[in-house]
Amino acid sequence: MQKLLKNIIIFFVITTITSCSDEDNFPNTYVNEIIPITMPEYNNIYNNPWGYEYINAGLGGIIIVNDGFSEGAFIAYERACTHEKNSECIISGESINSSILNCNCCSSKFMIFDGSVNEGPANQALKRYYATMSGGMLYITN
Repeated sequence: MQKLLKNIIIFFVITTITSCSDEDNFPNTYVNEIIPITMPEYNNIYNNPWGYEYINAGLGGIIIVNDGFSEGAFIAYERACTHEKNSECIISGESINSSILNCNCCSSKFMIFDGSVNEGPANQALKRYYATMSGGMLYITN
């Protein structure tokens, strides 16, 4: 009886560990980008609260957002949709001042302010990278 009880407990522990949310299964892609954010080609985000720009990095690209709440702070999100999880299904805004980003495949919508899901089928926020400023350079890493 004790052996059966032990096996049941082990089964439930393994089931619990392996059935965690799908937040952990987004593909990891090495990111280590340095952006000269004060250069004229980045004026759209450097001097524009909540303005954003795309760069080629990560799985489907990265969207750099000027954090309108904190001067000199930036947010960097993966452009690959968290529902589709591939480089072909990416998010983008309808216009440079749009607060909602849309997936071109599943039509999920994400908030630019925090990457949260505004409308599904995605159920996971956009993957976020570390973005730090130093000496006019923006460092984006994971």
